[in-house]
Amino acid sequence: MVQTKWNNEHIQYIKELQGKGYSSEKAVKVFNKHFNCKTSGRYLRQKARKAGYPFSNLDRKSVSPRTDISKKTIKHVQNKDGSITSTIETVINSEPNMSPEFLLEAHNYDPAKWKVKQSVSNQWSVISTKKGKQFNFQSKIVVEPIGNEIDTDELINLIVSHKEPYKRETPILLPSDSYLVVPAFDTHFNGETLKTYTKSLNKELNLINSKRWQDTCLILGGDVAHVDSFNSTTTKGTQLETTDVAKTVNEMEIYFETLISAILKHSNHLQLISTFGNHDKTVGYLFARLLECAYRNQPNMGFDIEPSQFKAYMLGKNFIGATHGNKGQKNYVANFASRFAEMWGRAKNRELFTGHLHTEMSKDLGGFVQRQVSTRKPTDTWTDELGVVATKNFELVQYSKEETEAVYYV
Repeated sequence: MVQTKWNNEHIQYIKELQGKGYSSEKAVKVFNKHFNCKTSGRYLRQKARKAGYPFSNLDRKSVSPRTDISKKTIKHVQNKDGSITSTIETVINSEPNMSPEFLLEAHNYDPAKWKVKQSVSNQWSVISTKKGKQFNFQSKIVVEPIGNEIDTDELINLIVSHKEPYKRETPILLPSDSYLVVPAFDTHFNGETLKTYTKSLNKELNLINSKRWQDTCLILGGDVAHVDSFNSTTTKGTQLETTDVAKTVNEMEIYFETLISAILKHSNHLQLISTFGNHDKTVGYLFARLLECAYRNQPNMGFDIEPSQFKAYMLGKNFIGATHGNKGQKNYVANFASRFAEMWGRAKNRELFTGHLHTEMSKDLGGFVQRQVSTRKPTDTWTDELGVVATKNFELVQYSKEETEAVYYV
């Protein structure tokens, strides 16, 4: 399978399939076979709609006689979150009661399978010499499938409860004047990424194993996973290429547990902190919880994984701030100085780790050095269309007790 780099040939082929009467569900199978790719049905519909060739293949049930509707004009639009917006203009022979059941049937949705999220409807009466009193009826509703709700917290707690913690390992504590930050931003694991990162992982392990560390901070800086749902969408519902979430989490476990195991052997303490990304708010938090459960018996490991956009940790006398980089860019200094005033006051050196833009940049914000780290994430359709061009690497930063000593690119 290959990634799809969309061009006019793909759009014309979609148009050709539509001309043959294919629904989007059937078209995506033929499309993937023709181009040897794995585009999802939702992504295909999105591309077709943006190109001006939308599919119209909703399962429209016949309207119940109770609605008594004639001359109806109904339009359906698929939303990014899986819901559907439906609008109708029609004439009704009897006054509508505006109940959810009536609205669903009027819009050709089965009340046993769909529910109304939002609705705006109105009606007014008209007199016809032939048909007597009738009602003009206009309605706009947003519907979603029944049973589509997920209690995210309950789901995360259920998954984490099945994670068995590793056995307690007695740490070997040897004094050291070396400190290390391992920032992990924008790794975008997608189930097929680990092989791309193997070389970097080996370099990271070589550095970690090369000496004794007094303290190490591992930052899960957001967008560790490429998507945030089984539908291959991000936190905000942006449709991306089809991604196997189970394989994604497996890759993340292999990569980060390998790092953590090495750090625990060569560092007197390890602090794991995590921040929100814009791709994986739920999956990223779930994964941090899994790591917390796996290593909860380790006496020399601490966790700061509560959902938050901004985090900080004292590494010796080095203030280490972390945020994904998609929010609060204009006032980082004031934000961190006020949120973490006690640590800020004790620090001799202050640095901030960010990501998000997939490019490396170092900037002194006025006594607060921002390190925007790059990534080795392979270019996908979305970043290719945005024209993102950057040097691909990960980095680790070494400190003494109160100043920066070295940056390692891996």
